Amino acid sequence: MSTVFMPKHIHPIYFNNVFDECLLFQNLTPNELDRLEGSAELSKCNEGEYLFRQDAPADFVYNVISGTVAIERIFSNGKRQIIGFLFPGDVIGLIHSEKYDCAVRCLTKVEVYKFSRKRLNILSEEVDHLKQNMEQIKSRIFSRVMDHLYVLGQKKALERLCFLFMQLLERLPGARPDRVDLYMSRQDMADYLGSTIETVSRSLAKLKADKLVAFPKLNHLQILNLAAVSELAEC
Repeated sequence: MSTVFMPKHIHPIYFNNVFDECLLFQNLTPNELDRLEGSAELSKCNEGEYLFRQDAPADFVYNVISGTVAIERIFSNGKRQIIGFLFPGDVIGLIHSEKYDCAVRCLTKVEVYKFSRKRLNILSEEVDHLKQNMEQIKSRIFSRVMDHLYVLGQKKALERLCFLFMQLLERLPGARPDRVDLYMSRQDMADYLGSTIETVSRSLAKLKADKLVAFPKLNHLQILNLAAVSELAEC
């Protein structure tokens, strides 16, 4: 990971359109944004690198600027579970424990703002809107985790895959039914959906055979029947 220190007069945080929808920065005054920027560094990672590893000291909070990352947890038996995928505007690291309970792996080249967790927590006690934003982010993360647990426990393989596709369509910047870029591998999908790569492959083949989706290129998804895919995702 490389870190770039930005001159203060550039104000990279709140003059970047990526953050128009980022909850962390909402409702802050220019002065408050200046103070928040003072605790941020711009960092870059290459595909395959880790923002942080599981059980590393939880010293930083990260806001994704560009690229896609996977949140993953490795268990004592060596098995991996992907807990979620993060996209531009998403935040990770707002936790209370002293160590990260998961790892974050870059699926593409990634840029992030890296905040000192200690300084961010101190600032949140002084800036009410920042504190509220951080609590809302935690609430959203919890809701996504609950949705994921429901999918793993209640849905069939085909329905799980459609759930993932609808998530990507909703959350991936620039995604539209005729073009959803899949930055994760088939194995990543399987590890997120609590399945195997063979089951994911069979489910993809079924969706293609039923003309619900198409793949003009390996990682370029087209949703041909949005209503049907949405219905399967919500079963």
